[in-house]
Amino acid sequence: MGIRKGAPIPGGKLNLFGGQLREIRKARNLASGDVVASLQRKGWSIGRETFSYIESGQRVLADAELVLILEVLGAKLSDLE
Repeated sequence: MGIRKGAPIPGGKLNLFGGQLREIRKARNLASGDVVASLQRKGWSIGRETFSYIESGQRVLADAELVLILEVLGAKLSDLE
């Protein structure tokens, strides 16, 4: 899939929620590889590198992708600040 480019938001990030998703994942004691494996089981052809780019804000995050990640993390949109 590669890195999708978009217009950067303040701070040079390409998505607003990557850091928060990382915090939620770590708070639930989940390894990124486990989250990636769960996303793959749900039909998303995503690799660990791409997931890392999402969490670091270096990749654009589509709404549907955000919803799927939140589902895997057992989180809700309201959990994001």
